[in-house]
Amino acid sequence: MTLARQLELSRFQRALEVTESLAANRALLTTMELERINSIITGKTDPIWRLGPVTLTLPGGKTETLALISDPKITARDHLHVATESSENGHPVEAAIQIYAEFVLSHVFADGNRRTAVAAAHYFFKRYDVPISGLALHEIGLGDLREKDVRESLKDTVMQIVRFAGKR
Repeated sequence: MTLARQLELSRFQRALEVTESLAANRALLTTMELERINSIITGKTDPIWRLGPVTLTLPGGKTETLALISDPKITARDHLHVATESSENGHPVEAAIQIYAEFVLSHVFADGNRRTAVAAAHYFFKRYDVPISGLALHEIGLGDLREKDVRESLKDTVMQIVRFAGKR
C-alpha cells in the first residue's frame, strides 16, 4: 500500500470516528459538521463546496459533466433534512442509503464526495443503532446510482448485511 493510500485511509477512518462521536452524543449531522468531515477526508480546508461544473468518470467508464449547483450547501442541508426525517420515522437504513446516493449523485463537494457520503451514511447507521459500518458501504461495488435498479440492489445488499450482522 502506498503512503498516499495509507494517508487517505487514515483520514477516512478519522472521519468515521467523528461521525460515530456525533451519533453517540445524539448530535445532528449538519452542513457545518459535513464541512469538517470533508476537510478531514480530503486534507483541504478551502474550497469545500463545489463552485462550478465538474466532469466525472462513472463506474462504467462513461464521463458526465454536472452543471453548476446554485448553492451546494443548501442542497446538502436539504438532503440531510430528508434523511433525518426518514430516520426519525423509523427508516434509518433507507435514510443512510438515500443520503449516500444523493451526495454521490449531486457531487456537492469539491473533492471526496463518495467518502463524505459514506461518512454521512455511517452517521445514520450509528445514530439509529443499525449494526453495519459505513466502511462496509464503502466496500460495496457500485454501478450508476441514477438507475433505479442499481439503487434497489444497493439497498438489498445493505439490508442483507444488516440481517447478517443482527444474527451475530
